[in-house]
Amino acid sequence: MNKLKNELSNRREAMDKKATNFRVKRDEWNSKTREFQQTRNELNSAVRELIQEVKKQRTIRDAENQRVRDMKEIRDECNKKVRDAKKVIEGSQSPEEKRKAHKKRKELEQIKREFNKLEREIDMGMHKGPKKEKQAMEKAKTLHKKIKDHVPVKIKIEANPEDQEAYDKAIKEQEKAHQDVTEAASQAQAAHELMLEWNTEVDSRRAKAEEAHKTLRNTKKEADLAHHRYIVALRCLHSINNIINTMETERREKSTVSEPQLSVDNLMGKLLSGETLTTEELMQLQSMD
Repeated sequence: MNKLKNELSNRREAMDKKATNFRVKRDEWNSKTREFQQTRNELNSAVRELIQEVKKQRTIRDAENQRVRDMKEIRDECNKKVRDAKKVIEGSQSPEEKRKAHKKRKELEQIKREFNKLEREIDMGMHKGPKKEKQAMEKAKTLHKKIKDHVPVKIKIEANPEDQEAYDKAIKEQEKAHQDVTEAASQAQAAHELMLEWNTEVDSRRAKAEEAHKTLRNTKKEADLAHHRYIVALRCLHSINNIINTMETERREKSTVSEPQLSVDNLMGKLLSGETLTTEELMQLQSMD
């Protein structure tokens, strides 16, 4: 009997250590779960804020692109005014002046065609990628400078003051309209590049949030497993304590038990040794619980 009690005591001590170990592991996994949950939530919050910033920059870009289109219409009207004013003055030019002006116009028209073609490509998004878009914008600025250099502030011919004044005014309006187009295009490009940058950051933060969520699921699974094992260990520990308490109670009350009846010690000994109890013995053990 003492051997059985010692065995149960050893098992109780071992089970108590296991329960403590499982509890510690559960608490550690729960701590990691809370840590990754906080990380995931912070990343998801950052993603939501970045998405709002992307939408904001897209709105700015679209508004500036519309302004570019509006300014181009105004610029086209100004270009027409310049052409009309120039025709009035060119009527009084000498043949040599007309030849030089014609040559200069041809050069200017070639540059303008290239410039207009590039603008259409930019509007249609044909230069994809931040690097190509930047190169296209830089080329557009260079072409614009060439156009500006080809247009004299004053036409060096004899013209009456009214015609000259009309031409100068048209030139200034043309230049102002083109500056507005360039400015709006620049703002649209800046908003577009920032939008792409925020989009990249959104993808990066979202990937990190998904990884944190995946880790969170794993840590929670480990915490749940450790908790389950802790509960099982507690139940086993409780059962061993009940058996030991029952054995001690049975020993104290042994004098009152009839001689033919098997003691709890004997019944538990048979159970632990793997023997099969009879129905009467099982009922007897149950009545002693």
